[in-house]
Amino acid sequence: ATLCFQAFLQMCNLPVRVVCRANAEYMSPSGKLPFIHVGNQVVSELGPIVQFVKAKGHSLSDGLDEVQKAEMKAYMELVNNMLLTAELYLQWCDDVTVEEITHPRYGSPYPWPLNRILSYQKQWEIRRKMKAIGWAGKSLEQVLEDVDQCCQALSQRLGTQPYFFNKQPTELDALVFGHLFTILTTQLTSDELSEKVKNYSNLIAFCRRIEQQYFEGHDKDSSASATSRSAKRSLLK
Repeated sequence: ATLCFQAFLQMCNLPVRVVCRANAEYMSPSGKLPFIHVGNQVVSELGPIVQFVKAKGHSLSDGLDEVQKAEMKAYMELVNNMLLTAELYLQWCDDVTVEEITHPRYGSPYPWPLNRILSYQKQWEIRRKMKAIGWAGKSLEQVLEDVDQCCQALSQRLGTQPYFFNKQPTELDALVFGHLFTILTTQLTSDELSEKVKNYSNLIAFCRRIEQQYFEGHDKDSSASATSRSAKRSLLK
């Protein structure tokens, strides 16, 4: 989600200073990331941030007609319901990944035993959400199949275009890039999730295009650029 937000602001040509905080979730008014601090205002999560930026006169989708805007929102819902949920499932519901990667990574900023307490608290929160939306009983194979179907729909919609609508990026492009780039570059105990994305060459080319246009060479000392450079070998090979 944080990478989606960074891509969105880069596409809007808005300056942003990324600051990493171990307690960022607890600083956010909604308890979710990302959030922005502008003057005396704090706005969290991508949707409200997009609306906030739009109210300030910056929008990526003003050139779309009403039908296109409705289609864009539908694809954004698909990404949030499938890709985001699958990422959370892999990180918090796959037992091997949880023990070997997620717990150590999530708890690393905190001393023992707080690191374990907060990790288990987060795991309980995510698993409760999965149960509420009907994902708790899914197998890993079913989740991967959902991801494949989502990628297939995105690939078909993108086709040979540089972006999903016309020749300019929209909020959908920022959202898709953020999640696909994360899937392609995040270390998990297996490559099964990233392999689903790699089956679609136009989605890989799409990620390369946005990375090169909006991250490489933009404020080389920023966290966004550091993230892009560190993941470059695995994405651009």
